[in-house]
Amino acid sequence: MTRRPRTLLLACLAGLLIAAPLIGAVVVLRARVLDQTATALYTPLSGTADWDGDWEFSDLGADPGEAGTDRVTIPFAGTDFALRVRRGNYRGYLFISIDGEPANDLPLSERGAYLVLTSPDLTPQVVTLPIASRLEDGPHVAEVIADRGWDQWPLAGWSVSRRPDTSLYDWALVALVSLAFICLLGIVVYAAGGLGLQASDGGPDADSGGFLVPPGLWPALTQSPWASGSILLAMRASAGLFYFSPYRPLAVASGLALAVLVLLRLDLGLALVAGLAPFYLQPRPVADKLFSMVEIVVLLCALSWGVRVIARWYAQRRAKREAEPEGPHGVSAALRSWISRLSPTSSLDLAVLTFVLVAIASYFVAEYRHVALRELRVVILEPALFYLMLRTTRLDARAVWRVVDLFVLGAAAVATIGLAQYAMGVNIITAEGGFRRLRSVYGSPNNVGLYLGRALPVLVAVCLLGRARRRRVAYGIAALPVAAANLFSFSRGALLVGVPLSLLAVGILAGGRWLVAALGAALAAALAATPSLRTPRFASLSDAHSGTTFFRLQLWRSSWAMFLDHLWLGVGPDNFLYSYRGRYIRPAAWQELHLSHAHNVVLDYATRMGIPGLAVGVWLQIAFWRLALPLRRLNHPDRRALALGLMGMMVSFLAHGMVDASYFLVDLAFALGLSLGVIQLLARSEKNEH
Repeated sequence: MTRRPRTLLLACLAGLLIAAPLIGAVVVLRARVLDQTATALYTPLSGTADWDGDWEFSDLGADPGEAGTDRVTIPFAGTDFALRVRRGNYRGYLFISIDGEPANDLPLSERGAYLVLTSPDLTPQVVTLPIASRLEDGPHVAEVIADRGWDQWPLAGWSVSRRPDTSLYDWALVALVSLAFICLLGIVVYAAGGLGLQASDGGPDADSGGFLVPPGLWPALTQSPWASGSILLAMRASAGLFYFSPYRPLAVASGLALAVLVLLRLDLGLALVAGLAPFYLQPRPVADKLFSMVEIVVLLCALSWGVRVIARWYAQRRAKREAEPEGPHGVSAALRSWISRLSPTSSLDLAVLTFVLVAIASYFVAEYRHVALRELRVVILEPALFYLMLRTTRLDARAVWRVVDLFVLGAAAVATIGLAQYAMGVNIITAEGGFRRLRSVYGSPNNVGLYLGRALPVLVAVCLLGRARRRRVAYGIAALPVAAANLFSFSRGALLVGVPLSLLAVGILAGGRWLVAALGAALAAALAATPSLRTPRFASLSDAHSGTTFFRLQLWRSSWAMFLDHLWLGVGPDNFLYSYRGRYIRPAAWQELHLSHAHNVVLDYATRMGIPGLAVGVWLQIAFWRLALPLRRLNHPDRRALALGLMGMMVSFLAHGMVDASYFLVDLAFALGLSLGVIQLLARSEKNEH
């Protein structure tokens, strides 16, 4: 280790140790200054406001008439103004201006600053909400116009405060937090460079469960394709019995059998996770709680992975002890010996680690932490754990392909179920113009398009560009129902953006005759789809004043306002819905109240996790493409085909994600973890061969 990196590490540690107590001191001092804030409370019966319209008054507050033009003018003197409102499961807005200008603590619409009277969780509540802050300390006039909300007594009162100036403390906090973040990032980078992660194509014996069975039996369980297939079949049977069995003893027995099998063959457990990801909406009761099978299996895999890590470390420590008597530093020497065998951490690993850390930090700013904790667990931590296990488990080429095979098999199962339902006329949605839309195992047809759009470029790339005949035929057969289900989902994002651009990307990256074929296919598909663009389902996309396009534009404007108000860590995991309908939904978009994400990949990261989340999302893309693009020139046809399919999968993530969900759904999160992990393994394998 050179002197310069060690000096930088010590500087980062010193900076963090200095910044941490100073941050605490500034926070305490700022809080003491704010304790001197003077606040006066008023009710509609206080006689200090001028009421215009059909207002009614009682001890509950003030209730507007149905005209939608009732207003109240409130003179006040101070720096902060807030309204006490009664919110609930009803539609209503208050439009508020201060001294003729929109209130600076509220989102804006064409009519000015507005306060949403719908409660975030649709339950009745009386809350005091900030309307304007950091005003000049002097006389002001607030004007409040009520739009709907009659018979709800929405205006319960208001408050006026004089807040001391805290700008010096605010700037000090920004500087100190920035210093602490830079130092922490430096420590993480240093530690990751030293500890690393391992990824090898050394075969199952290199990272196996051989320590659990007699030595003579282990080769029979790992080296035979027949044995691997049999164990995988037994895993699937055990998982099926555990999920479907109504009898507790049989469910317990099958669950234990599944745990033992995953403990023996982690590589097959990871493949099973890839296949189960799209079925997360069909949970299994366990100890009075509901868990999806993908969550159960990924946690069993984590147990198996942890046992391997501990066993490998203990074996190396014992070997070190036998080779040399353990001195005062024997344990640390053994640990250093184990660490020295690990390969360096990549930029992609650091990006995933930083993504997890930012998500954890954003959890602590979430207003509704119970839903934030669930999304943190099932959408952030568990897919990241899946990536970690793919990255660090020593998988040979067959094991990697099994993971991909199970992924596309899961997509084919989703497609087959959906097509069967479509043929029988069950579990479908009728959209504009009478389009019958397939939704399979999901609640929305758009989710079908999102997930199958991830799998289709992998199927097509391996079918057309691979060398192994049996796999090419199997992937070609699987591509047919996946493509048909994509079509019958009538997901506009999938059909117009995600699927065409991902397949076009595969052709462009493949080059040569495939480039010409892809361009020709894209042109033919565009010409064939032209008549359908005149149907009500697709023609409405050109109307920016109504329909989907209108609501999407309104949603993006609201999401941008949400991001600007929560720059540093966003609103937290899975808190978009509550912030959107409780504060940011624009009056013109009231018909689409229950939206849980921004329908845009950039705004998704920005609203949930703020600027750090947006930055780490960009980092993930840069790291992925730096690893992936050189793989388009691989000499091995099957690996090259898989790499091209994964790149097409990432293009689908970006393209379809510009108008719909991108990452923050369980199945999409695991799909991204798979693409990141497998591309890392392909890049590592190519590097090792060279």
